[in-house]
Amino acid sequence: MKEALCFLGTCFLITCILYPAHLPAEVAKDGLRPDYLRLVQAYADALLENDRDIYGEIHSPLFAVALDRKTVRLDSFPDIEGIRNGDRIFKGANPMHDQNLYQILYALTTITGDSAYAREADRALTFFFENCQSPATGLMAWGEHIGWDFYNEAPCGKDCCHEFFRPWCLWERCYQLAPEACLRFARGLWEHQIHDQQTGEFSRHARWSQHQTGTQNEYPRHGGFYIMTWAKAYAATSEPLYARAVETLVDYFNASSSKISGAIRCSSNPKREKIMWPESNLSLAVDLTNSAPVFEESLRTKMLKRASDTDNVYVSLKHDFQSDGIGFVAGADIDSLTAFQSGEWSHTQLWATGYGKATDAQVANLCFLRYQQLAKGKTKTDYKELIIGSARRYLNSQPDLKSTIYPGPMGDVILHLLAAYALTGNRVYLDRADFFAGIAIDCFLTDGSPLPRASSQHTHYEAITRGDTMMMGLLQLWLIHNKPDLEVTLVYNDR
Repeated sequence: MKEALCFLGTCFLITCILYPAHLPAEVAKDGLRPDYLRLVQAYADALLENDRDIYGEIHSPLFAVALDRKTVRLDSFPDIEGIRNGDRIFKGANPMHDQNLYQILYALTTITGDSAYAREADRALTFFFENCQSPATGLMAWGEHIGWDFYNEAPCGKDCCHEFFRPWCLWERCYQLAPEACLRFARGLWEHQIHDQQTGEFSRHARWSQHQTGTQNEYPRHGGFYIMTWAKAYAATSEPLYARAVETLVDYFNASSSKISGAIRCSSNPKREKIMWPESNLSLAVDLTNSAPVFEESLRTKMLKRASDTDNVYVSLKHDFQSDGIGFVAGADIDSLTAFQSGEWSHTQLWATGYGKATDAQVANLCFLRYQQLAKGKTKTDYKELIIGSARRYLNSQPDLKSTIYPGPMGDVILHLLAAYALTGNRVYLDRADFFAGIAIDCFLTDGSPLPRASSQHTHYEAITRGDTMMMGLLQLWLIHNKPDLEVTLVYNDR
């Protein structure tokens, strides 16, 4: 089976490159399969037609991220179990929460030939980069805690605190649309996010409006997001500053890794310095490998060595996919790699909901990203076994919709099962992906609205629960069933 990498963002590629070309386009049994493309188009069309910035003095092409599904207008909404209110944006836009929406819009232009989808995505991203960037720091009004207030034409959210929510996989397009703003952001990320430019100490939090950095929050996954950002800036400019920024962080993570196991600690916080978060380490490895090709040999070698060391740690952990197993190890002692036996950070769950809680499917998709990067060998096989082991558990499990379930995890499961189908050619995984798509449609696309509900217990739309990931999963299913040879690039970025 052929595989491919997408520079600065390993992809699930909906083409014969990832999915075996000999697998035929399927038709629904008895014609009962939902028209996934129609549902995805209806979602995109509703947001393009009704969810634009008509508030305040300046009307923009940006999308609001919290909406009444009947009126498609801004409003305030009740608490959502597992979502911190300080991270919710009720007054405007947050492109990091909408990243898969943008990917869907670009994909729909490729699929349908209608250029309006890509054109509107371009308009929104161009406006955002040209108008929502701090003049003092170069940081963008996006991410975990802040967004752009349509009423006040200013950032809104938790103390204007800048933190990545996801890796940004749209750099290639954004450099075409607003190259100067992209470079200002890359430099601002070095100058105003990194606390000590000699050692590499940083905090995942920084002030948007003025220089204010921190320490003891040097999560490896965030370091990977920064490295990917600087690699793109280096590719665009060859400016040595960006290579130095990358090497500084790689050296920091090497220095802060266990001399016994090779695992990277979760942070320098005294309460956490003996803890390693496996998926955070693995996310960094993915970004290091994506970013390495643009740099000179010495730095490239150092980056790939750091990623390889993470593989040795990750596959040695006692992940358990038996029917009564714990899933992926999510927290372990940094030296012994002994998984925590209890507590919310000890392991993943099939249907976890809440801040910082990854599901088996979400971590398996991260493993698939890493699998795609590796050449043939034992480590690649190890990752494949982890992915298939996780996928088997979803053949006999489904969520309790009486509890609070978000649309994002349903999308993660669909994508995970499609990855298992790609790796094995076993139709059982494709059928199961269709099964979960049916559950997702019945649960979240209700009341005549094309917008997915924020959760199984909430009737409004809110991007923070990753409805865009669910809709991207439906789009991938449509492509597999109907256009398996069409080259459409969609990047999995929920890590």
